[in-house]
Amino acid sequence: MAVFKPIRKGSLFSGSAIVVPLSFFPTLARAVFLSYFLIFLKERFSLSVDEIGLFVGGFILLSSLASLLFGAVLDKLSIKALMLTSSIIQSAVYMSLFVFNSLTLVFVLCLLLNFAYLTLETAVRMCIARLFPPQETSSVLSLKYTFTNTAYALGPLVGLWLNRQGVSPLLFCSASALFFVLVAASPFALPRVVEQESVEGEGVFGSLAIMAKDRNLLKFTIASVLLAGVFGQFHIYVGQYLITTHSTAQMYEIINVVFVTNALTSILLQYLIGRRVAAERFRIWIAGCILAFVVGLIGFAFSQTLYAWIFFTAIFTVGEIIIQPLEFFYITHIAPARMKGAYYSSQNLTYLGAASTPVVCGFILSGLNPLYFLLYLMVLLLVGGLIFYVEGGKLAQ
Repeated sequence: MAVFKPIRKGSLFSGSAIVVPLSFFPTLARAVFLSYFLIFLKERFSLSVDEIGLFVGGFILLSSLASLLFGAVLDKLSIKALMLTSSIIQSAVYMSLFVFNSLTLVFVLCLLLNFAYLTLETAVRMCIARLFPPQETSSVLSLKYTFTNTAYALGPLVGLWLNRQGVSPLLFCSASALFFVLVAASPFALPRVVEQESVEGEGVFGSLAIMAKDRNLLKFTIASVLLAGVFGQFHIYVGQYLITTHSTAQMYEIINVVFVTNALTSILLQYLIGRRVAAERFRIWIAGCILAFVVGLIGFAFSQTLYAWIFFTAIFTVGEIIIQPLEFFYITHIAPARMKGAYYSSQNLTYLGAASTPVVCGFILSGLNPLYFLLYLMVLLLVGGLIFYVEGGKLAQ
C-alpha cells in the first residue's frame, strides 16, 4: 500500500493552505540576501575566511538553540500570530541591515533574522501536519520545497539585477518578507489537534524533558545534525572555498551558478522524487541520498569549469531532495500529537551541524589542504548516514 498519494494542486491556493505557496516570499528574501551575504561581510567589514566562518556559524548556532527553547511552547500559541510576528521581524531586520554598520549589531540582527525565519518555517510545517492527512504530507512538503527552491533559483538573479540597477537588495528583501503578512490578514483557521490533553508540569522545561527522554528523537537529531553539516549550508562553505582559490568576480559567478543549479534541479525533481519516498523503502532511499552527496562532494573538490560545477551540484542536490521528505516523515511518525510544534522545532537543531561546518571550513582552509575538509565531510556522511539507515529502516517494520 502506498504511503503517500498526490494532491490536487488547487487545494494549496485556497483557505488556510495558502500559507504553503506564500511561504515563497520570505524564502525569496532570504535567497536574495544569502546570494551576496559573503561578499556583504567581506566588503563591508573586511572579514577573513575564518572570521566569516565564525560569524556565520555563531549566529546560526545561537538562533537554532533559541528556536528549540521557543519551540517547546509553539503548540500553545496562535500560528497566525506567529507568522505575522516573524514576517514583520524579518522585514525590519533587513531594513536595519541596510542602515547599520556595526559588526556587533549586524551579528545580533542576523541572529534575530534566522530565528524569525526558523519560527516561520516551523509554523508552516505545523500547518501542513494539521491541514493534510498523513498520506498526503510528503506530496505537500515536496511542493513546499519546490516553492522554496524556486525562490532560491530566482534569488541570485534578482540580487544581481538589483545590484546592477544600483538598488540595495536589502530593500527588496524587506518588502518580500513583509508580503507574507497578507496570510495573517486573511481569514485563517486550522483544525484543532484532537489529542490536546496536557501533562502535569508540561511547560517549557517539561516539554524539553519529555523530548530529551525520547530515544528515537535523540537518534534522529544526531543523524540529522551530522548530515546537515554536509548539506545544510553548503552554499556557504563552497563560497568560503572559492574565496581562498578565486577572485571575488569568479567566486560570485560560480556561487550564483551553484545557487541556480541547486534550485532548478530541485524545482524539476523535488515533487517527482519526494512524493515517492515511503517507509517501506527507507533504507534504499537513504543509501541513494548518501551516494549522491559523496559523488557531489568529490566533484566539488576537483571541478575546474562552470560545467563541472553545474553537473556535480545537480548530483549533490538529488541527495538534498531525498533527505528532506525522509526527515519530515520520520519526525512526523515519532511526534506526539500534542507536541507537533515542539518536535518540528527540534528539527532546527540540524542547524547546529550547518553552523559548525563554516567554522571548521574556515580553520581548515586558512592553514591546511582543502582535501582535509573533504575528509571531514565524508566522516559526517558515514556516521550520520549509518544511524539513519539503521534507525530509519525500523519504521518499515
